[in-house]
Amino acid sequence: MTKTNLIRLAGAACLLLAAAALAEEPLPSKAYIEGVPFVPYHDMRAATFPDSGVVNPSLTAAAQMMYGFWGADFVAMARDKARPADWVSSSGENGTLADLKALLARGIPVQVAPSTTPDAQRLYMTPKLCAQFKPVPYASPHPASGALGEMITLRAVEELRAGGCGVGLNDSVIVASKLLIGYDDERQVLTMHDPSLGPGLELGYAEFERMWRATESRYWGQHPRTIPAVPAGRVPDVRARTPDDQAGLMLFRAYGLEVAGDYLQAERVLREALALEGTSATRRHLLKLELAVSLNETGRCAEAIDAARGANAEFDGYAIAHRVLAQLLACSGDRAAAKEAKRELARAKALCNAEAQRGVADELGRDFHVMGCQGEMLGWYRP
Repeated sequence: MTKTNLIRLAGAACLLLAAAALAEEPLPSKAYIEGVPFVPYHDMRAATFPDSGVVNPSLTAAAQMMYGFWGADFVAMARDKARPADWVSSSGENGTLADLKALLARGIPVQVAPSTTPDAQRLYMTPKLCAQFKPVPYASPHPASGALGEMITLRAVEELRAGGCGVGLNDSVIVASKLLIGYDDERQVLTMHDPSLGPGLELGYAEFERMWRATESRYWGQHPRTIPAVPAGRVPDVRARTPDDQAGLMLFRAYGLEVAGDYLQAERVLREALALEGTSATRRHLLKLELAVSLNETGRCAEAIDAARGANAEFDGYAIAHRVLAQLLACSGDRAAAKEAKRELARAKALCNAEAQRGVADELGRDFHVMGCQGEMLGWYRP
């Protein structure tokens, strides 16, 4: 071997060693991306662009936050079918926590769409319809009010995927996105902006990974090829989390627990949420509605009826809530309750019209989907 080749070989070896050392350099124990704007679900409900009618507004909002941080407008670009110049994608599926942390440590916000709750995932295509394509094992979920739609346990999600039927689990209509903006190894938490549940939401690593695996651990980051020191869309501050943000998070957790059949734990979460100060009447309406279901499922009929009545005292325009109360009244077994149940069913029927449904979309579906009287999704969609 010539001296020149030896020098070249030695140089190549040095480069490989340097690259290996760089690759093995540990990530910082924490990272937080300052100044990522927060865009709420309700701001994106009326956004129009190709396919906006089949995309959950939370997905649009998360993308708007991500693009906005870099000084771009996702909705305008989607409408014009344009792409930012000299941007790259850092995306994938079956990702790991290390993949996410590596991007966050570089100052790159990351969009993810974990399951709806830590215990259950919302469905778009029902398992029965899915089974027409290929039969899969499926156990019906335990009762919930129906206000947040049909969900199945995360174990049932695994069974559906194992049976070859992932249809309806990652559909763009129901996928609710979040934008990751930081992590902390010492506290074992990820920080994110959630369009439906507020800015600065924290989820523990274990809980997040369980939810993320249910949707195949996908992640998406769009950003300039060269990361600027001060991104063009960086904002000076983001609003603080509100009691309604926390109540919304607890509502979804309780609903997932109901689907999993853990009504006692659901009741505990719901009572904690109802004890929060400063929550809106519409949040309390949904919380009391689920509390009524949980109480009934644990054999406390009278308490369940009182909770359902209390829900309708907070907000009287939701057909599903009146229907639930009518069903609960049947457990009383007396003539007065039967008459009240008839009145509640009549009220539910009267509320099943376009004007009332629009009111529900604006009040209850302001921050996330709720179900309408005919099973339609109310939020960005208006009958």
